[in-house]
Amino acid sequence: MTADQGTDRARPAALGTRPLPPYTFILDGDRLRHLRQQRGLSQNELADQAEVSLTTVARLERQRHAPCRGWTLGRLARALGEHPATMTLQRPRD
Repeated sequence: MTADQGTDRARPAALGTRPLPPYTFILDGDRLRHLRQQRGLSQNELADQAEVSLTTVARLERQRHAPCRGWTLGRLARALGEHPATMTLQRPRD
């Protein structure tokens, strides 16, 4: 069994060639920033509402193609009133 088996996922070439760990999604950092600003939230307010660290929110917004754990994506989406799929660049295959 190779390191790639079980993680058959397409992803942007800019992230390198290593496979993503399970339950990792590629978040659209620009979309996250836009949604946060649209709702009039600071990074700190979003972090508090989503119960994630301010560092995490800032890191995700800085990166255009940001690797993000599923539970973090879910918390951010819930805090913004969005479906998680609207915040990702692509969805992993099951």
